[in-house]
Amino acid sequence: MKLKRAAGALAVALAATALPIVMASPASADQGACQLYLFDRGYQVGPKVESACETGSNPGNPGRWGQCYWGLTAAGVREADAAGACNSA
Repeated sequence: MKLKRAAGALAVALAATALPIVMASPASADQGACQLYLFDRGYQVGPKVESACETGSNPGNPGRWGQCYWGLTAAGVREADAAGACNSA
């Protein structure tokens, strides 16, 4: 009985430790950094910028930087600012 109780306590402790790591969303922080970078440089952050920053922060997309860059420049962001924002993402 003591072994079951100890195993249960260990399982609860592991779940409590692992849950915040599993539930964390790193992409949203990167997307926000991209948008903040542009906002701080005077750009209006609208749907096109949000979409490009979201694409740039997707770790499952190997072409994310280029897609972010081209999406931002197509939305009227200067090349240097687009590169900095995509680096933030």
